Amino acid sequence: MAEWKLNIDPATVRVLISGYQSWSEAELRPLTDRQAVPLMQWRHEQGHDPAFLPSGEAGVWRSHSVLALVRPDGGGWVGAARDATHSFIHWEARAEGQTVRVSGTVEGPAVELTWDETGDVIGTLERRAAELGQNMHARTPAPQRVWCSWYSYYRDVTLDAMLENARLAREHGLPFDVFQLDDGFQADLGDWFTASDHFGGHARDLPAELNELGFTAGLWLAPFLASPTSQLFRDHPDWMLRGKDDLPLAVGHNWGGAYHALDTTHPEVLAWLRELAATARGWGYPYLKLDFLYGAALPGVRHDPSVGRAQAYRNGLQALRDGAGEDAFLLGCGAPLASSVGIVDAMRTGPDVAPLWDEDSRRIWLGDATGPSARNALHTALSRWYQHSWYQPDPDVAICRRELSLLTATERHTVAAMLDVVGGLRASSDPIAMLDEEGLALLRRCLEISAPDRPTTLTESFGGAVTHFSRARFNLTDSRVGDVPPHGAQWPL
Repeated sequence: MAEWKLNIDPATVRVLISGYQSWSEAELRPLTDRQAVPLMQWRHEQGHDPAFLPSGEAGVWRSHSVLALVRPDGGGWVGAARDATHSFIHWEARAEGQTVRVSGTVEGPAVELTWDETGDVIGTLERRAAELGQNMHARTPAPQRVWCSWYSYYRDVTLDAMLENARLAREHGLPFDVFQLDDGFQADLGDWFTASDHFGGHARDLPAELNELGFTAGLWLAPFLASPTSQLFRDHPDWMLRGKDDLPLAVGHNWGGAYHALDTTHPEVLAWLRELAATARGWGYPYLKLDFLYGAALPGVRHDPSVGRAQAYRNGLQALRDGAGEDAFLLGCGAPLASSVGIVDAMRTGPDVAPLWDEDSRRIWLGDATGPSARNALHTALSRWYQHSWYQPDPDVAICRRELSLLTATERHTVAAMLDVVGGLRASSDPIAMLDEEGLALLRRCLEISAPDRPTTLTESFGGAVTHFSRARFNLTDSRVGDVPPHGAQWPL
C-alpha cells in the first residue's frame, strides 16, 4: 500500500471518485461529505465491489483506478494506476483533523501507482487516463448508432417487434448502424441457444432480415451468469463460483431472484465462453452487448485459487473476444471499468437511463444511486468524461418519446445534452411508431456523433457531479440554479 499525507484542511477540497463498475457511482463532492453505502446486500454485489465497498463514514471516500482532490483554484492532486490488466486498484481519501490521508492499494500483481500534485486537475487526470489506455492498448473504434429493444419491450421483446422497428427506421431515414436484440430472446439466463416461448422465432432468424434493411445485427448476452433454473446450471453446477461451503454462490437479485456466476478459472468454462461468442457471431451478430460482466470478478472460491479476481475477469473477457473475433464490436456493461480496457470496444459508463428522472426513495433512503434513472445516468456518466481514452463511452439511450415515459420535455432535452457532451455511442430504444415529429427531430439530433467534451471546472457543481462543460451546463438538483431549470441543461452554450 502507498500512502500520502496532505497538510490541507479537508473542508477546502472536493473529491472526484469513480466507482468500480459501469453502474457504480462516480461523483464530485466535498471531501467532508459522506459516501453512501446501499443498505441492501445484493446491491453490494450488483452495483459495487463487495470486496471494497464505500465506507459510509463522513470524510472517507473510496474510488477505483483513479482519484482526484480539487482545491478551490482548480489545482490539486491526482492518483492513478498505470495498468489494470491483472489487478484492481483501490484508492481512499480520508479526512483526519486538519490533514488528508490518501492511500492506494493494489489487489493482485504489483502495479505502478502515480500521485501528482498539479495546477490543473482536469488536464492531469486526462493525461494519466490516456497513459493507462495506451499501456493497455485501448480499442477506440468509430462509435456506433444503435437501436436496442430493452427500454420499451424489456423481456417481452419479439422477433416481429424488432423487424417492425427496423422497417420504420428505414422508412424515416433514421441513421442507425445497429439494431440490437436485448434480454428476452433466450429460454433462461445461461440458456442462450434455446429460444424463449414468446419470442416468435430464434435469435439466429434476425440478422439476415436486418441486413436486408441495411442494418448490422447486435445481440445482448450476460455471459458470466446462470439462473438456478437454467439447463446450464443443472448440467454444470461445478462450473459455478462457490462459497466457503463449496456450494454454488447465489448472488445479486434480478430476473425474479438470485443467480449464479461462472468460474472463469475453470478451463471448461473458458471453452464454453469462446463457443458462445463464436456461435453468436456465426448467427450473424458482429456486435455483442456483454452485460452483468462483474459476475466473473465476484469474491468466492474458484477452481484455480492461484488466480486473482482481476485476472479471472480478464481471462473470461478474453475468451469472449477470442470467440467473437478481433473484428467484432464488443460493448461491456456492468463491467469492472479499467480492467476491460484493451478487450472491449465500448463501455457503459453509468447506470441505465430510464423513462423517469429519479427514484429518490431508493437513492436517498436505501443509499443506492446505481439503479436505473435519468438522473443517475447523468450523474455518473458525466463524471467519467476522461474515460473516452479507454474505450468508446456508452452513456446509454436517449428517451425521445412522450408515451410510456414520465420524463418532461426539459428532462428529455437534458439526456440529449448528456449524449452530446459524453460523445461515444448513440443509442435509442423508443418504439419508432410512438414518435411524433418533435420526438423524431430530437432523436435525429441525439444520433449526431460528437467529439467528447471537457469540463470547464471541477470547483463548481450543480448536483454532486461534474456538471460544467464547454458545450453544456447541467443542473441535477430539484431547484433552479441561475438560468438552468431543475433537471435541466443549458445546451448548447
